[in-house]
Amino acid sequence: MFTILYSSQPDEQPDSSAAYEYAKRASDMISQHQQRQQTVAIHRLSLDSLDMIGKQAAAAPQEDEEKAASCTIIIVSCSADGSVDRIVRKIIRNMKNQENNKDDSSKTDQSTSERVVTVLLGHARCDNSANQMKDTIFNYGRKFHKCIEQLQSVSSSNSTANTRSVRERLEVQVELEGPDVPGGFDEWVIANSK
Repeated sequence: MFTILYSSQPDEQPDSSAAYEYAKRASDMISQHQQRQQTVAIHRLSLDSLDMIGKQAAAAPQEDEEKAASCTIIIVSCSADGSVDRIVRKIIRNMKNQENNKDDSSKTDQSTSERVVTVLLGHARCDNSANQMKDTIFNYGRKFHKCIEQLQSVSSSNSTANTRSVRERLEVQVELEGPDVPGGFDEWVIANSK
């Protein structure tokens, strides 16, 4: 099963955002390139989204490793000034609070074969800005990705089964390059959907 979670830029209509368009594109590509029929679900990123990550794979049939394997692609739009939707900032804050308040007794014994990958969409409008402001543009997106890595590390260390968490991140300046450029979004999605 594939789940695509997306977050648009602040003050942008979610259903007409670049993040949503990239999510639909990824869904279409995964459906076309998969040997077997896979379910692809697209959802807007929410506070409950990350809770679903481990639960989907755990709910899948465990007899067949291939069927149980799932992948979550998270697409986060980062404005040219580095701002992200408030839900991304809330998730980062919640995950950091959970990390600070964690207790050994709260560890769960999940067995998942989930992969989580992150795409950060930058919206710089010129190459010069894209290069000079790269760290500013992707700052919150990188923090979000780091929180996801930590979440996956905790899940992996608490699991009794092998966890195939692939912690990959792609950074793309969508205003400057299309998704079909060599080594770009399309190739990355295909590589991570195998």
